[in-house]
Amino acid sequence: MLKDLLTPEVVRCHVHATDWRDAVTQTGALLEAAGKCDHTYTESMVSSIEKFGPYVVLEEGVAMPHAQSNGNVLEEGICILTLDEPVRFGHDEYDPVSVLIGICAPNPREHLGCLAELAKIFDDEEAIPKLAACATPEDVIATMDSLFE
Repeated sequence: MLKDLLTPEVVRCHVHATDWRDAVTQTGALLEAAGKCDHTYTESMVSSIEKFGPYVVLEEGVAMPHAQSNGNVLEEGICILTLDEPVRFGHDEYDPVSVLIGICAPNPREHLGCLAELAKIFDDEEAIPKLAACATPEDVIATMDSLFE
């Protein structure tokens, strides 16, 4: 499932972000450009973090921005954004973040399989540093593939 969704068009490497809002907005823009959601979904990702705090920071160095779909998600999608300099989300334990994995789904059940696959990356403590070091989208995809073998 994840292999079908993760293409070079939805991966950006060593992007500059001024803060977490900028990083999340750029992550959402990748999903928008791929036709997975509209701009209101990206806005919802930012506002959800503002409202609930840095719940999207799941492990050291990685955030998985997402929001509830309100008719603003067209189809299931995933994207990966690595940053040239990590940004702080305000998480007590796992800041700063250098890798963002954006996800969207028209309904909550559709992305459960994708989330289960993504959880595997946390089994390898070197996964996030490996992803952060990738120079190209193709490198990111190859690294992700190796983590799922």
